[in-house]
Amino acid sequence: MRILAVDDDVFILELLPVVLSDFGYDDVAVTTSAQQALSMIESDDRGFDCLFLDIHMSGMDGIELCRRVRAMPGYKTTPIVMLTSMTDKAHIDWAFAAGATDYVTKPFDVTELGARVRVAEKLHAAHTAALETPAEEPAEPVEAGMGGKPGFDAAQRLEEVEGTVESEALANYLGQLSKARLYNSNIFAIKIDQAEVIHAQTGHSEYYEVLKAVGGAIGDALGRRGFFLMSYTGSGVFVCIFQSEQTESRDALERDVQDAIEQRAPDLHGAVAAPITVSAGEPLKPHISSAKRSARIFRVAIARAEGKHEEKAALLQDQAFRRVI
Repeated sequence: MRILAVDDDVFILELLPVVLSDFGYDDVAVTTSAQQALSMIESDDRGFDCLFLDIHMSGMDGIELCRRVRAMPGYKTTPIVMLTSMTDKAHIDWAFAAGATDYVTKPFDVTELGARVRVAEKLHAAHTAALETPAEEPAEPVEAGMGGKPGFDAAQRLEEVEGTVESEALANYLGQLSKARLYNSNIFAIKIDQAEVIHAQTGHSEYYEVLKAVGGAIGDALGRRGFFLMSYTGSGVFVCIFQSEQTESRDALERDVQDAIEQRAPDLHGAVAAPITVSAGEPLKPHISSAKRSARIFRVAIARAEGKHEEKAALLQDQAFRRVI
């Protein structure tokens, strides 16, 4: 795995290659300048598989560098690890919103850093394998660059939707907040009702428009509450994190998202015939300390949304039965 480290601290740039070499990573390039890093990325034909970025640097900072790297061809899913002394919530928020995959604070623990690099390598391998694996054959022509229709349970990065990140980054974000003892967050999931039916009846571009509309509606609802991040995890489910001192009402969240969906209905351009509705799970306010535990919390949040969806479906079925008799 080829690694690029960017930090204006010369000591860190001397130390990092030595530490990474101990874990078997010998192909490490370094630079003290964000601008130089961009030049190296643009001119390197082989490409880098993982980036370590400091945040506080003279000139362009690491957050802006992260944002620019994400906009470059071939780097939309490349693991980017922020390696920084910044521990406040604002910098954590900004880094993950800019596209960071992980966040390690200085002074770093060597063993922990090695573990993070191993995870980054697995992510890179998974992304590479996904690119090499053919998607489902599209039922109809799709937009250029969108490829075949992904499976119903496939996670997708909705790049056009503000606040969306990959699920691994969302788990790392929550873990970092917990490590910094920043517990004022709500975690909940939203499921698109009848998502599997919509997926089966639409082409790729139409289903993608549905996901964008729902994701945008979630962003509209959560943006009024403050900073948020979310991830589309597949199967019509979004997992969301937003800042709040209190545990929010599930009904209020679902109502606000549903209202925002109705306002965005014209954006769908007839992609689906029936109105789109959603089911929200009860929010959680967990105190956790690792990305692994974050993933467990996400599973609980998803199960709550699935449970609410099934409850609504059963109620509708019962009402239909009563009308028949």
